[in-house]
Amino acid sequence: AEMNQCIAAIARMEREGDWTPRLNQAKTVACVDAEFAVHADIPEELKHGLFAQPATYPARLRFANGINRDDAEKDIRGLSIRLSQVEGEPLWGEPGYQDFLLNSYPALFVATPEDFLAFIKTRQTGKKLGFFLNPLDPHLKSLWIVFKSRKKHLSPLDIRYWSTVPFRLGAGGLVVKYSVIPCSDYSTGQAVEPGPNQLRAALKAHLRQAPARFQFAVQKQLDPQTMPIDDASVIWDESASPFQTVATITIRDQDLAHPDA
Repeated sequence: AEMNQCIAAIARMEREGDWTPRLNQAKTVACVDAEFAVHADIPEELKHGLFAQPATYPARLRFANGINRDDAEKDIRGLSIRLSQVEGEPLWGEPGYQDFLLNSYPALFVATPEDFLAFIKTRQTGKKLGFFLNPLDPHLKSLWIVFKSRKKHLSPLDIRYWSTVPFRLGAGGLVVKYSVIPCSDYSTGQAVEPGPNQLRAALKAHLRQAPARFQFAVQKQLDPQTMPIDDASVIWDESASPFQTVATITIRDQDLAHPDA
């Protein structure tokens, strides 16, 4: 509740006319319709909930920049996925839907919700670097993660995304992370319409050439010490626990002139 209050205060503080920016994933690059096809040949231990049986779900994807409005600048990119026509009672959210939130780096810059709240409170004062460089409580690892995670990208369709935090899969004790991995036949070789909206231009150009595809993959927790659930700044070792593909996302050419796109 305290975090929500701080985020709302920051939104009011940073409001520009009729435009209120999000705290994170602020700029929408594009929203597209897609298909999310669950595979039949996935390991039995992963067949829970959405992945229990092969099926194809309508999906809505939002590609976004973390903080920058200029697509040409270094940033963390975000991908939000909403599936519809999903059966079963949700633990949270609306019935019939399942959401996945992902970033273009496999770890968060803070370890715990308490650390994130401290960051939000510092940002509320207008001193963004104060959280990282506070002499009484420095967060140098967090600053290093932010430095490593911000990159320039040519197309949102060629980026790999991670859930960054773990989730429980099924009613048992299986703990997993998710990743969305590009696997299209076509990729963007150079900036399309270089400038503040080049990622959207690249997405449109890609879809005119060929459909975009991603693998949706699951990584199992094998060791609670090296793959913790209570420290979101730790990257789980993929050589120890490789991601296993459980579904394919397909995005076909569509009208991006629609207001909802």
